[in-house]
Amino acid sequence: MSVDRLNKRLRTIIILWLVFMGLTALSWLVLSAWRTAMGGLLLGELGGLYVVFSMFRQGHHNDDAQGAILMASGMAGMFTRLIMIVAIMVISLKFRTIFNPYTALIGYLLGFVFVFAGLYSFARGPISKEK
Repeated sequence: MSVDRLNKRLRTIIILWLVFMGLTALSWLVLSAWRTAMGGLLLGELGGLYVVFSMFRQGHHNDDAQGAILMASGMAGMFTRLIMIVAIMVISLKFRTIFNPYTALIGYLLGFVFVFAGLYSFARGPISKEK
């Protein structure tokens, strides 16, 4: 696996995520009847942006982290992502007139979907053309 190829794929995922957030913000402005649902989705996507950045930043693709350090890094990332979803849900439940909690949860989970879908073919490795 090439580190340059991986970095290019990570940049592509981040750009696509930001474009998706921009489209959600645009729909929040245009679709006034769905403003609460779009507000929740946008709130969740902001948390999903943290998911995307935290998973890439803590990915250790440029160093040789192994063992306990790698395990501690993964646990810290999981813990901060858990804190983020709790904060998003508390905010969306506290301000139900502005944010829909269900769409906020969907927006947050879309961050994981983008990471998984973006790295799936990369993780499978090159497809052999041999018969």
